[in-house]
Amino acid sequence: MPETAAIHGNPLVGLYVRASEDLAVIGVRDEKVEGLIAEELEVEVTRTTICGSELVGVMMAMNSKGAVVSKNILRKELEALERKVDVLVLDTEITCMGNVIALNDRGAIVHPELDRRLMDRISDFLDVEVVQGTIGGIKTVGMSAVVTNRGALVNPNANDWEMKRIEEVLGVEPVKGTVNFGSEMVGTGVVANSKGYVAGRDTTGFELGVIEEALGFL
Repeated sequence: MPETAAIHGNPLVGLYVRASEDLAVIGVRDEKVEGLIAEELEVEVTRTTICGSELVGVMMAMNSKGAVVSKNILRKELEALERKVDVLVLDTEITCMGNVIALNDRGAIVHPELDRRLMDRISDFLDVEVVQGTIGGIKTVGMSAVVTNRGALVNPNANDWEMKRIEEVLGVEPVKGTVNFGSEMVGTGVVANSKGYVAGRDTTGFELGVIEEALGFL
C-alpha cells in the first residue's frame, strides 16, 4: 500500500527530506516519519539542518556518490553530514542546491543560469554528466521533478524537448504527474529512491498510481 506522510502537518515532505539509494537526510525531529522513510526507502536516516534550515530537501542535492551544499552550511551541520556521506561545498551565494539540481546516479539537470564552473565541480564530484535545462518551463528543476535511478515524475507542463532531455541525460523515462491534490511542483511532495517512496499526505489515489508508474513500482 502506498505510504503518505506530513511533516509539521505539512504534506510537502520533499522540502524536509533528501534521499539517495543508501541515505536519507531529514531536517526535523519526527520519529514516525523517520521510521517510515527508513522502511519504505530501505535507507539509513540521519537528522541535521542544512544552512540553518529544516528544509534540507531544498538546501542539498544528493546521489550515491555524495551530497552538494553551499558554503553557507554551518560547521556542525557539515561535520554531521560528512559522518554519513562525502560532501561537496560550493563557493556560491545560492543556498538552495536541492532546488537547482535534479539528479540521479547517471546525470544531472541544473538551473539554466548556474555557473559553468560550478557545473564542472558537480560533474567531477558526483561523476555524472551535468547539463542546464528547465522542467515544465521551471528553472528550479529540483522542485519540478522527482528523479531516481528507475524513473522520474515530472511537472505536467514539461514539453517534448524537456522530456527527451531527461531521458537522454538521466537515463530514465519520465512521466508527467502531480502531487498533493494537484501540485505541479512534484519535487515538493515526494521523497524517493529506486527502492521506494513516500508522498505527501494530500496526494490522491490517482496521483499515487501515476507516481508508482513514473518511479517504476508498477
